[in-house]
Amino acid sequence: MSAQHPRSATTPRTRRAESGQAIVIIAFLMIGLIGLLGLAIDGGGLFFLQRDTQNASDAAVVAATYAKCTAGDPIIAGYQAATENGFTNGDGRSAVTVNNPPTRGTAAGDTDYVEVEITASKPSYFIQLVYPGPLQVTTYAVGFCSEPFDPATVPALFAISDTCPNTIDWTGSSVHIEGGMHSNNEIKIGGGGGGNDIYGDVTLVEDEVEDSNTDWWVTDDENPETPDVPQAPVTNAARRDDPLPFRLQDYQPGGSSARQAALYTYIDATDPDWKPAGGGTWKPASGRVLEGLYYVAGNADIDTGAVLDGDRNGDGRAEGISIVATGSIQFNARSGMNVRYYIDGLIAFSNDGEGKPCSYNAIIVSGSNATWYGFMYAPHGAVQGSLSSMYVIGGIVANTMNMSGSDLDLIFDPTILPPRPPQVQIAE
Repeated sequence: MSAQHPRSATTPRTRRAESGQAIVIIAFLMIGLIGLLGLAIDGGGLFFLQRDTQNASDAAVVAATYAKCTAGDPIIAGYQAATENGFTNGDGRSAVTVNNPPTRGTAAGDTDYVEVEITASKPSYFIQLVYPGPLQVTTYAVGFCSEPFDPATVPALFAISDTCPNTIDWTGSSVHIEGGMHSNNEIKIGGGGGGNDIYGDVTLVEDEVEDSNTDWWVTDDENPETPDVPQAPVTNAARRDDPLPFRLQDYQPGGSSARQAALYTYIDATDPDWKPAGGGTWKPASGRVLEGLYYVAGNADIDTGAVLDGDRNGDGRAEGISIVATGSIQFNARSGMNVRYYIDGLIAFSNDGEGKPCSYNAIIVSGSNATWYGFMYAPHGAVQGSLSSMYVIGGIVANTMNMSGSDLDLIFDPTILPPRPPQVQIAE
C-alpha cells in the first residue's frame, strides 16, 4: 500500500492572506509613486516660484534704489516694480516689504541702502498626501544707490558742519585761492601782509564773513587781473550736503575703489612700520617708497622721511599716493617734493572724528616749497594745515578747517575728481 503525501496546494485562507499583503504593498508603492510625482510637480513649481520671487525682489530693489538716486520715492518705486513682476502686497498670495533704510543685515540703518523682501505661496497638489499646507518661499534683496556726481559742483574749500563756529578759518598772507568756497555755517578769514584773494563764488549759511582785516578780496573769475576790486560778493546759500561721493567701504579690501587699484596695500598691525601706541599708528620708516592706495586700519603718520614721489613698482614713473585711514592722518611732505594723488583725486581721506569735538583734527597737513595735486577729505573731523610756498591743485572738503600759511596758490581743478552717473548695485 503506497504512502500518502500531503497536498502542496494552498488553502483558500492562505490565498486570501497573500492577496491582502499584496494590496498593502501596492498601496504603499502607490503612495511612494504619488509622493515622487508630487515632489517632481510641486517641487518644480516651488522652484519656479522661488526663481520668480527672487527676480521680482531684485527688480524691485533696483527700481527703488534708482528712484533714490534720482530724487524719487524708493518705497513707491519698489512696490510698483514688485507688482509689475507679478507680486502685489496683500493680494492673498504675496507679502511685499520695501524699507529704506534696511532693518537688518550689514546695511541696517544706512539710508543709502534699500531692502526688499517678498514672501509668496502656492497651493500644493500631489504633495498634499504628506504636506497638506500651501507651499511658501521668501526672497530678499538689498540695493545700494550711488548718486550722480558732478565735480564742477565742488568748490576749492567746502566746510560740512552746520554747528561748529568758523568752519572755514584761514589765516595767511599772499594766499591765492581759485575755485571759491562754501561753508554750512561761518567763514573767518584774516592775516597780514596783503595780497590775499579768492576767485569764484563764496557762499555760506550765516549772515556774513568775519573778516579780521582788509587783506582779503573776493574777486570775479572773469576779471582775475583786478584782484583788488571786490567784484563777486559773498552770498548766503542754503545748507549743502557733503559734495564728495566717497565712502570708507569703497577702499576696504574688496571695495569698488580697492578693486580698481593696481597698487593696493592693506596696513594693520602686521606691517613692520606699525606702532602700537595710541591705538595703533602706521609710521613709514625713513626712505620707504610709498606708491598706490594704502588703506590703514588705524592712524597714519607720514613724515618727511617717507618718499612720496618715488617709483615703488619700478615702471619708471611715480604713480602717486592715496592714504585712506579709519583713524587720523598726519601728513608732512618735505621741501621740493611733488605729491600726486593715486586714485579718485584723493591724497588723504580720514574717516575719523565722528562724535568728537569740532576742534578734533582728523588730518594735520604741513609742507613748504612743494607741489601737491589732489584733495584732502575729512567728512567727520577738522583739517588743520600749515602750508608755505606751496602750489596746490585740488582742494579741501572737511567738517571744519583751520589753515594758515603764506605764498600759497590753491587752485581747484575739477578734472581730478572722477564724474559718474547714477549707479545702482545689488549688494545682497
